[in-house]
Amino acid sequence: MTERYLLFDSGCSVCAALAREVEARSGGRLGVRSLREPEVQALLDRARPGWRWEPMLVEIEGERVRVLAGLGMRARLVQVLGPVRALRVAQAVARHGGPVLGVDWGRRDFLRRTTGALAGWIALRSLGRPVPAAAAPPTPPTDSEGELWEGFLLLPAGAPLPAWVRSSPTPFLCQSDSDEATVAPLRGAILRFDRFEEIAPQLSFPFYFPDILPSEFTFYGIYVTIFQQSRKIFSVSATWVDSTWEPLIRVVAQPTPPSPYPVWPVFSPETPDVLIPPEKVFFLPQPGLLLPSARGYLALWLEQSVLYILIAEHDRRRESFINIAQSLRKVSKR
Repeated sequence: MTERYLLFDSGCSVCAALAREVEARSGGRLGVRSLREPEVQALLDRARPGWRWEPMLVEIEGERVRVLAGLGMRARLVQVLGPVRALRVAQAVARHGGPVLGVDWGRRDFLRRTTGALAGWIALRSLGRPVPAAAAPPTPPTDSEGELWEGFLLLPAGAPLPAWVRSSPTPFLCQSDSDEATVAPLRGAILRFDRFEEIAPQLSFPFYFPDILPSEFTFYGIYVTIFQQSRKIFSVSATWVDSTWEPLIRVVAQPTPPSPYPVWPVFSPETPDVLIPPEKVFFLPQPGLLLPSARGYLALWLEQSVLYILIAEHDRRRESFINIAQSLRKVSKR
């Protein structure tokens, strides 16, 4: 039995409250411990000599202790929690006043840096380090670096993110302790629109709407994340809620995703110790990938370098998800 703990700074009251909610929303897959505990510090001294005061994930299996930080930690957390549960954790971060997307904050946002990174897979956090376009791999990746397919990089479980994956700027959505001159161009904002027609003239890419939805679902609005200075669009999300106002169906578009877009296997919702690789599917507007979530499915596809994501958690049945996916209709300002 593997024990997993997300380490946080208990000296921050907001982080402590957020840690409790993260633990509850992980479905028993993740505990939380404070970096200020002497036992935790002693464990880190043994397993990761010279450790730094940063978000970390600790996995303990018998006498074996594994400590992950940075990109390796983020990838592992998404694997452990699954993509949609990771999104729920990120939404909890947002409710506590923290960001869903940025990762360069000071002590008060210590735990938020960790859980914000969870949204990378769903809430469109850039996963790679910025590298020049010329740094794209001249040859296909090795087996350990995964498989290139339809604009995706399918990585083995636990594989690190290759350095040649290109990333794009990510907006800061909260206060940052970084130098303001550096952060200012990345300051972000989330705008809400009641109708697609209100935002359509500002889009340089098409969007998708499902024509088939359960009768109890209501359109809740369009959310657009932008960079405040340049007004460039980082992501667009359309949401539908059920009769209890729970947002269970979403369509998301990101015009500048990491390239190729990395995807790892996720743990099965029914059998937590079983990893499920992304399934290649062809019922989407373009060839894409399908993954299970806690209560439904999630699909991704790329079209003219735009990443699209469909999330449907109202029904566990695969055929229900496929019906919605096959009804997707492309809309644009033209």
